[in-house]
Amino acid sequence: MLADRSLIPDERGVYGRWFNCGLPGVPLDGTLRGGEHHLLYVGIAPRAPSKAGSESASTLQRRICRNHLGNRIASSTLRRSLAWLLKAPLQFQISWNAAGKAIMSREDEDRLTGWMAVHAAMSFVRAEEPWQIETKLITEGPKLPLNIRDSAHPFRQRLLTLRSGKASSTDL
Repeated sequence: MLADRSLIPDERGVYGRWFNCGLPGVPLDGTLRGGEHHLLYVGIAPRAPSKAGSESASTLQRRICRNHLGNRIASSTLRRSLAWLLKAPLQFQISWNAAGKAIMSREDEDRLTGWMAVHAAMSFVRAEEPWQIETKLITEGPKLPLNIRDSAHPFRQRLLTLRSGKASSTDL
């Protein structure tokens, strides 16, 4: 998908991120397994309409290309979680910008993208109202330890603490 982004549907839907290796401290019990990969995260495009009724025109292709494929950790909750989880093993340097967002150098961002290219896979489901499916997956589906919003997974709090910079992946 890094080489041919047209492989990602330019439609509304739900996407799953699958990983073929253990991430430090991330529990795999109850996760969905497909071959060597475990489903650890789901996301959507577009987001649910606001309470005021405004709707996003985002599609899977726009969301994934802009936020997950080689962009910055500040723009992707998944990339941010992966960066903190892999900080020690990949020796990432994570700091904070003036707005209080976690950031890494372009070199570290590229190394994270490279790691994802080797260890992560993606699946898609087209859906007109993907937020309904996402919520159901997070609350009633297989365990999704890397999701934060709407999650009651026990790993959620540990992941939030790690992402705050107040713990290291070795503390998990």
